Amino acid sequence: MKFKVRFIPDNATAEVARGTTLLDSAIMAGVDLQSTCGGKGSCGKCRVVVEGETDSNPTTKIAEELLARGHRLACQTFVVDDVVVRVPEETRMRAGKILTSHSTTSHLKLEPMALEVDVQLPKPDQTDNVADLERLARALNREAGELHVPIDLMRALPRRLRSLHWKGKAFLAAEDLGGGLVDFVSRDKCQVGAALDIGTTTVVLSLVDLNSGKLLSTASEYNKQMRAGDDVIARIAHAEEGGLDELQRLVLDTVKELLREARKDSETLGPCDLTALSVAGNTTMIHLFLGLDPSYIRQDPYIPATNVPLTIHGKESGLPMHPHGLVYCIPGRAGFVGGDITADVLASGMHQREELSLLIDVGTNGEVVLGNDQFLVACSTSAGPAFEGGEVGCGMRAMSGAIEKVCIAEDLETKVSVIGCLPPTGICGSGLIDLLAQLFVRGLVDRKGRLQAGRTRIRKKDEGCEYLVVASSGPTGNEIVLREDDIANLIRTKAALYAGCRVLAKSVDKTFDELDKIYIAGGFGNYIDIENAITIGLLPDLPRERFEFIGNGALAGAVQTLLSAEKRREAMRVHEDMTYIELSNSSAFFDEFSSASFLPHTDLTLFPTVARSIGS
Repeated sequence: MKFKVRFIPDNATAEVARGTTLLDSAIMAGVDLQSTCGGKGSCGKCRVVVEGETDSNPTTKIAEELLARGHRLACQTFVVDDVVVRVPEETRMRAGKILTSHSTTSHLKLEPMALEVDVQLPKPDQTDNVADLERLARALNREAGELHVPIDLMRALPRRLRSLHWKGKAFLAAEDLGGGLVDFVSRDKCQVGAALDIGTTTVVLSLVDLNSGKLLSTASEYNKQMRAGDDVIARIAHAEEGGLDELQRLVLDTVKELLREARKDSETLGPCDLTALSVAGNTTMIHLFLGLDPSYIRQDPYIPATNVPLTIHGKESGLPMHPHGLVYCIPGRAGFVGGDITADVLASGMHQREELSLLIDVGTNGEVVLGNDQFLVACSTSAGPAFEGGEVGCGMRAMSGAIEKVCIAEDLETKVSVIGCLPPTGICGSGLIDLLAQLFVRGLVDRKGRLQAGRTRIRKKDEGCEYLVVASSGPTGNEIVLREDDIANLIRTKAALYAGCRVLAKSVDKTFDELDKIYIAGGFGNYIDIENAITIGLLPDLPRERFEFIGNGALAGAVQTLLSAEKRREAMRVHEDMTYIELSNSSAFFDEFSSASFLPHTDLTLFPTVARSIGS
């Protein structure tokens, strides 16, 4: 028996079986709710108001508190009858602030994944009786038997050649990708490629003209897999529980939407015109994209199915593209240092320079690479989702309505900047870093992360103190506060990333003072205020001119490998040359993490400018 679940004000309806959660019902109805914990009831983001009978099973304190106030967590509430669900404004997913900009590719020598060659074949006759395939190979300067052709294309080739009067375009795979024939088409046909950055939180796609290297369009969206949890560990656990096919379908659905968006301004571009796709992503995201079992990535010794996925054909990808098109995944290095970091390295160019550089990709995970043209060492820190809005009571992703910047004046007046210039409904990662730094500089929070009771805007509660950021905000009039347990989560997150940087430097007998450049990569990293990030001890206290934002390095690296055989070779060299340091069982990391679990650090000599700003 099916029951109707209607969501308002969307006026969207889903018919679901008894026992379906309201969160799953919302997904079926096309209503996107915030949920950062994967439906475990611990984040409290998916709260709704229900009109009608449901079966609520609160398994967390947050769910119990909401139930007592007449609210429900959608992930903890089950359908038992027809029901109407009211979705508060702060619960729904809004348009996100997703970084799509990346470095230029104008310096590249164009050797794209799929080449386009104009061909004019001599018509066969009694004196030139070479067979069709060998005739085409000869025109392409290939020896007989050297040109690989998929069997279904081979079956169509004789009629195709004749219908086109022996002239057309040959789409060929690049030599380093096999050099086979992708298609033979009329001369009025064109081909394009796509670069894809599959992030844990966001997915970005750029459509590129393979012949000129020109960027045609870019589209971005939240990764639909987020409904299974915010971090890769939650996704892996979901896959282990039988959700692998679902997770692959969700990411493919996300990419399909991006392809539709990217193509919408060109009526002439169809699926078969997409002949090449270069993909960057962390190791788990690539596994889920390809439908590979990621289970062993989270089990000691953290071994993935592959770090160098084979190039597959379009028909194997599940995407709307040419069936013989090429899908290339940038190689990664380890279970928690994937192809997105290889792409970051390519985008920064640090692997080609003599100067010593540190690359930091700040996101749900924190990956760090140290090195130059002589060596590369890398690690991954379990940063957690605090900077993505998880594990923080009023935290949220960088969506419309999120506080993205905070300034606390000397008189303790708090000013905020909100994405979309809307009433604020929460705080995203960049705003949280600003807020914590400003509280620390103004003496409202001590080095252990304890709010100073009795000061302006600080209120004492049973569970500890909280700082009132915004009173009566947003459509529902809710307050936005920062609690001491939120601060503890932020300190743990920043401490993990800083400790990873310290361990890498010490592993090669280097100090931060010896760094010539610090590259900040990733969508979230691009919006960090360097001064505030240093103040809380997230980044090393170094001259500010040494820091450089490289934008969406993963997407930039994907574009480069889409267009350049040399960049694909460089990607493989980065994979081969990079030394990975596992931190999970490292006593050195634990010691560094413990020392960094203060504001900004137990050793203030490491942060001289911060020490001066707080008068120490």
